[in-house]
Amino acid sequence: MAAIERTATRIAGFANPELDFQLMRMLGAASYGGGAPGEIFAARAGLDETPREWPRRFADLAAGIERLADVALGRGHRVSAREHYGRASMYYRSAEYFCDPFVGEALQYGLASQRCFAAAMPLFADNVIAIDIPFGDVLLPGYFCAPAGGAVDGRTLVAITGFDGTNEEMFFSAARAGLERGFNVLLAQGPGQVSAMRRYPDLVFRPDYEAPLAAVIDAALARPDVNGDRLGLYGVSFGGYFATRAAIHDPRLKALVLNSPIVDLKAYLLGFMPPGAEEMEDLPLAYVDEIPDEMMPVTMKLSFKSACRRYGVDGTHAWLKRLADFRAEEGLERIACPTLAVVGEGEGEEALRQLDVFAAKVGGRVTRHVFTRAEGADMHCQVGNLPLGLAVVYDWLEEVL
Repeated sequence: MAAIERTATRIAGFANPELDFQLMRMLGAASYGGGAPGEIFAARAGLDETPREWPRRFADLAAGIERLADVALGRGHRVSAREHYGRASMYYRSAEYFCDPFVGEALQYGLASQRCFAAAMPLFADNVIAIDIPFGDVLLPGYFCAPAGGAVDGRTLVAITGFDGTNEEMFFSAARAGLERGFNVLLAQGPGQVSAMRRYPDLVFRPDYEAPLAAVIDAALARPDVNGDRLGLYGVSFGGYFATRAAIHDPRLKALVLNSPIVDLKAYLLGFMPPGAEEMEDLPLAYVDEIPDEMMPVTMKLSFKSACRRYGVDGTHAWLKRLADFRAEEGLERIACPTLAVVGEGEGEEALRQLDVFAAKVGGRVTRHVFTRAEGADMHCQVGNLPLGLAVVYDWLEEVL
């Protein structure tokens, strides 16, 4: 080793594309205080190309940062405590992601992420509060975030993530940028989503997502600091499907942002699978752990188990049959509000095709935006360049609302 060196830390990703994306996902959240690259790469060092050690490694990192936060808060260092709690929350979330969804460790880490974020909430200069949204006989979890000086003209964005995101993650990947621009941001999760299933384990995905989102919009409009004439909806990842369904049925929306538009969830998800996947022999959930890793990688096993968990099914055939109900092509002409439809060029042909279908059929004005590899923003949800992705989203919203 040289007598003087810049650093002993080495920046290295993964050959496994799923692990590499999850690494970039953490680095993306760091743009808004949800991580620090040095901590992330210190935890990444020594991990192999499987996710087996990932949960423990990032949970240990989170626990150490949470202890720093507790000490800082005890000494009256509120800003330091807030920043530590925020990073710890996101590291626990990352640990939760690669856990077996049927094992208690996943819930343990998820609740720890929620706990750290709750500790950070009163330390923000802006107003961030936890809310419960009545929907049938359950209370959907959410956060209402308001700028310290109040939103400009009461403009408000309801933001919903997709399959595996959380409300806490959406604060760093959507809300904090909105607060800086004078927006109220209401974060919420519905049936099948991670934050909701922490509370209601049997509340699985449903195709008519206009129903839970109507309750979320009701909650937003019930607030005196929300201007109903300046209300937008932002759907991220699978949230692009959820938000599309809501916009078809709810004329109260004044602007819609889809990242990206999903009008046929089954076709979208089959795009991740090899050709002919629909014709393959059924794989029951009960047998998946018996398959050698050489035949079915651990990342694929975890994804399959998460799908069964969130959709409430017990095998591949039941899952594919269930997915057939998740469509939003009919009624697109009823979406009258302006829409921003975005996608990364690295997301594949099916994502781009569904953007084209949406833009051709929707009733209102559509602004298309394709993020490029040259911008470092071609990844799913622009996790590689969140500042650029959110600038496009909020600049458009400022002009429309």
